[in-house]
Amino acid sequence: MSIAFEAFLARLYVDAEVRQRFLADAQGEARRAGLAPDEVAALADIDRVGLALAAESYARKRSAHRR
Repeated sequence: MSIAFEAFLARLYVDAEVRQRFLADAQGEARRAGLAPDEVAALADIDRVGLALAAESYARKRSAHRR
């Protein structure tokens, strides 16, 4: 996968607005991010529960780190 794919995944984990748009239209959001068709297809099958759990975990870690 490309650097753009990895960067998009990182944004999904840390940016609630991007994540919300993605969950509403995964393929559209991935295409708008400029991802390749195979990357868009891979994201269509993402584990949405796992995504939410990971995002929540990363948010807690960032919050604890700031303290």
